[in-house]
Amino acid sequence: MSSTHSLLLIKPDGVERQLQQAVVEAAEEVGLTVVCRHRLLLGEEEIVRAWADTRRTEHPLEHLSLDFWYGGRPMEVLLVRGPDAFTRANRAKSAVRAGYRLGPFGNVVHAPDHTGEFELQLSVFAGDCPTCAGTLSTDFGDYADVPQAYPPGALLPDAWRDIERLRELAQPMWEDPASCFWRPTYPEPYRAPDAGARDHAVYIAASPNQLSFDNLVGALLTALPGIAFPHALELIVSALHHQDFTLAVGTLAECERYRDALMAQGLNTPIRTLAQDRVRRREQIRTGGTVGTAGASAA
Repeated sequence: MSSTHSLLLIKPDGVERQLQQAVVEAAEEVGLTVVCRHRLLLGEEEIVRAWADTRRTEHPLEHLSLDFWYGGRPMEVLLVRGPDAFTRANRAKSAVRAGYRLGPFGNVVHAPDHTGEFELQLSVFAGDCPTCAGTLSTDFGDYADVPQAYPPGALLPDAWRDIERLRELAQPMWEDPASCFWRPTYPEPYRAPDAGARDHAVYIAASPNQLSFDNLVGALLTALPGIAFPHALELIVSALHHQDFTLAVGTLAECERYRDALMAQGLNTPIRTLAQDRVRRREQIRTGGTVGTAGASAA
């Protein structure tokens, strides 16, 4: 496959809002040519193959988010061609999202970051299209041996590895994000149950896109003693959509332990005083404080 090819996947919300032409124009604006365009409908089996670099059995929460984003609703695939195609396609994606995204899960369009992701996804998205299939150079067989995109990290406990149990908990968040994690003040940070003056806070300084939802929630379950799974999920999903989101408050010694444990799991988690944290949260409320990502992988 030539490095001059990439793809833009117009997500269900983009199709429903009839933003196809905006995506085509963004691609042309960055110097890409659309060489093929067709409709696409993904079921669970197709999602499992297209994202085989994140195994469903190991990352059920990540795959649940893919189901919510992509499953069972029409999309469009644009095969694009041009110099430095991956960089340019991602520039087009960023421009479209900046102009048209609505909320945490209405971000219109996806583009792969590298050749492996392109070939894996197009091997499924191509369907019966000979033009798309003709750009592929890899036969993925039964997809069982696809290299994994995420490091092993902290996975979810067995009790929360059932994707249907996760769906029951998470679907209300996805269906009505404004009611919960889309607000900068929701949810409340974790606090250890024992007594003590708490004058510091641990926060995520940057969106950790190189970890899966499962890794991120697993990191909180590992690092914050006794935190309930729903609370950990709410904190992570909120942190992916707000700048410098507060995860936990405590004494300086407690926050240092939380920070060290979270950073060991791959999260960038500095400490600030609670007074600084209050100022930051007031500013988030005033400005909206969102960061424009849409999940751990920002798919």
